[in-house]
Amino acid sequence: MAQAQGKIFRGLDNRQKEFLEFVLSKYIESGVEELDQEKLPDLLTLKYQAIRDAEEILGGVENIRSTFIGFQKYLYEGVSA
Repeated sequence: MAQAQGKIFRGLDNRQKEFLEFVLSKYIESGVEELDQEKLPDLLTLKYQAIRDAEEILGGVENIRSTFIGFQKYLYEGVSA
């Protein structure tokens, strides 16, 4: 996963990187279920105490969703079955 972080964080600002580091820590701690889109509101509340605060910090719901979904393609890139 460390190799993927370079690709994951490319083009993101520090706030987005911090959020994804948090998501990745939960992924390591709890498993792939943390990457389900249905978990996004819970992760935002856990990290920022309120979704409204997360929106202000990360730039709105669509930007948050795009960041959350967009990084996932890099997690398993290059992993062979």
